[in-house]
Amino acid sequence: MLAELTSIADGISKLTAEFNSLNESKPEQPRTTQAEPKVKYPELTEVRALLAEKSRAGHTAEVHALLEARGFKKLSEVPQTEYAELMDEARKLE
Repeated sequence: MLAELTSIADGISKLTAEFNSLNESKPEQPRTTQAEPKVKYPELTEVRALLAEKSRAGHTAEVHALLEARGFKKLSEVPQTEYAELMDEARKLE
């Protein structure tokens, strides 16, 4: 039993030494301290609420024109990356 434990301990020591030598031979990767800022896009519900408000205010045709100007027939077709710009344009409808 003691011989088996000694053999296991020797194996662990060898693996640890190999692991340490592998880590020492690798060049250290530079760490980036700044994470890339994540862009926060408006949610579909926010855009839908704003467009519905504008439509109820009598701007239904203009809302449809905003979508069609981007090549879309429905709001669900608009990619989330275009929501902010679409909302900015919709807010200008008076």
